[in-house]
Amino acid sequence: MGSIAKYAAVNTKVKTLEGKLLTEEQYSKLMESKSYTDALRYLKENTDYKDALKGYNVETVHRGQLEYILKKHYIEDFYKLSHYFSGDYKRLFKILFMRFEIEDLKVILRGKYADKEKEYIESIMTYESPLNYINYDDLIKAKDIYSAVQVLKNTQYYKHIHPLLDSVKEEGLFRIEMTLDFIYFSSLRKFSKKLNKEDEEIIKKLIGIYSDLLNIQWIFRGKKYYKINAEELLNYTIYDGYKLKSDTLKKLCYSKDTEEMFSIISTTPYKNVFGDGEKEEYLIEKDILTYMKRVYLKYKKTHGNNISVVMSYLELALLEIRDVVSIIESKRYSIDNEEAFRYVTITV
Repeated sequence: MGSIAKYAAVNTKVKTLEGKLLTEEQYSKLMESKSYTDALRYLKENTDYKDALKGYNVETVHRGQLEYILKKHYIEDFYKLSHYFSGDYKRLFKILFMRFEIEDLKVILRGKYADKEKEYIESIMTYESPLNYINYDDLIKAKDIYSAVQVLKNTQYYKHIHPLLDSVKEEGLFRIEMTLDFIYFSSLRKFSKKLNKEDEEIIKKLIGIYSDLLNIQWIFRGKKYYKINAEELLNYTIYDGYKLKSDTLKKLCYSKDTEEMFSIISTTPYKNVFGDGEKEEYLIEKDILTYMKRVYLKYKKTHGNNISVVMSYLELALLEIRDVVSIIESKRYSIDNEEAFRYVTITV
C-alpha cells in the first residue's frame, strides 16, 4: 500500500483530533481562572475535555484524579488510532505503548518496594489497555518486588531487570527504572527498521533528539543531586542519539560540575535549548519539552503522508495534558501566572 493511501484516513482522523486541542484563548481563560475549582469547571464546560470529565464533580476531583482522567482519555484515542494500521504498523503502536506500560510498571514496582497496599497501587495506575504486554492483575497480587519481577518472566522486560534485583536492597529501584527506559528506546529504534525508509528515518530522528535531551537531563541530575560517578553516568546514557555522539556524551559525563557541563553543551547543536543561568531539574525538563514541542509542531505543519503526523499529534496531546494539569494545580496553591508559566510549554 502506498504512503498516500495508507495515511489518508488516519491523517483525516488526526486533523479532527487536533481540532480538539486547546486554543490560545482557552489556555488564557484557564490561566485566568480564580481558583482550582473554577479552572476545572472551565475545562469541563468550555473545552473538548468535557467528554473525559463527564460524570465527575469538579468540586471533588483532586490533582492525581485529574491527571488519571485526562490520561485515560488520551489512551482511548491512542488505541483508536492504532486501528487505522495493520501489519508492522499495527505492531508499531504496541511498541509506542511500551512507554506508558513502563510508567505503570514503575508504579507497581515502587508500590511493592514501599510495601503499599494493592488498592493504593491500583488507584495510581493509568495506562491499562488492550495494547498491554504485561499482566497487571498478577503483578499487583505479587507479595513483593521480587515476586513481581518473576511475573514478568515471559516478557521482554525480565531478562534486563532480573539481574538487577540484587542491587535493590542497597540502591533502591534506580537501576531498574533506568533500564526500563532504555528498553523502550532500544525496542523502538530496532522496530523502526521494519517500516518504510521514510518512516524509519522520522522515528530515528524523533527518538534520537529526545534521547539526546534525556541524556543531558540524566547527566545533570546525576551530577547535581546524586553525585553519581562519571563511568556510571555514561553506562546509563541512551546510546545512538541524533546529534550527541559518544565522545560528546563522555565529555559531559566526565565534566567536573554542571557549570562545565553546560559549557560543553554550548558547543553542541543543543546550545540554545537550555538558556543561561543556574538550572533546577524542573526547568531542565521544561526546556526539553518546549524544544520537543517545537519539533512536533514543525512536523505537524508539513501534513506529510508519513508517520510524523500521527506521532506529532500523540506527543502534542500528551504535552497538553501535562500543561493543563500544571496550570490547574497552580490555582490550588495560588501561584501567580508569571510563576506558573515557568512550568509549562505554552506561551500565551
